[in-house]
Amino acid sequence: MGICRRSDINGWNAYSVYQNMSFIVMVGCDGSGKSSVINELIESLESDGVPVTTGHWCPKPFSKKGSRSVDQSTVENPHDQIPRSAVGSIFKLIWIGVNWWLAWWLSLVRDARMGHVIFDRYYGDLLVDPRRYRYGGPMCLARLWVRLLPQPDILIFLDAPEEILLKRKQEVPFEALTQSRARYHKLIESNKNGVVVDASLVLEKVVGTIVGLVAEI
Repeated sequence: MGICRRSDINGWNAYSVYQNMSFIVMVGCDGSGKSSVINELIESLESDGVPVTTGHWCPKPFSKKGSRSVDQSTVENPHDQIPRSAVGSIFKLIWIGVNWWLAWWLSLVRDARMGHVIFDRYYGDLLVDPRRYRYGGPMCLARLWVRLLPQPDILIFLDAPEEILLKRKQEVPFEALTQSRARYHKLIESNKNGVVVDASLVLEKVVGTIVGLVAEI
């Protein structure tokens, strides 16, 4: 989705704590509380004078700064739409890659040097839940393509048991959540910068844990 610059630099004091700025990605099943955690994390970082740039799923390098429009197919009834054909899915992979690399070199790499870039979902989510993104192509090609895109400095998986996730949100059935959790764990295990954070805890503890992880990057 669009990239939104959340703040400008408010002095240099924050750099003594957050000396290495970064590209941070937050992933998790529906009901994991990503939006709430990200909002609290942004507030915490900005209160320390650290500039934050945010995005969702896939950047649009030529969109207006501050655009936060969201593709409804990734939010409401995510599994209701018919997957694209294999050819259409391959073209979609190319489109995703072009957008990520253009955004990376035009703005994100600069923003990650000046502050933190935080994404709610990213291209790796396609491997976890291809149906959500209407992907109908070969998964081996998707896995290869994902390796060629800009990699996060820290990939955070907000994990919680299915029962807790369903109490918070009922968009996906129990079986689909179980499958997604297993695939997210596999994604994290395959990424040297992957971390699992317990999202069943109260919001303040979850955010506190992540703030600590970000400070250690």
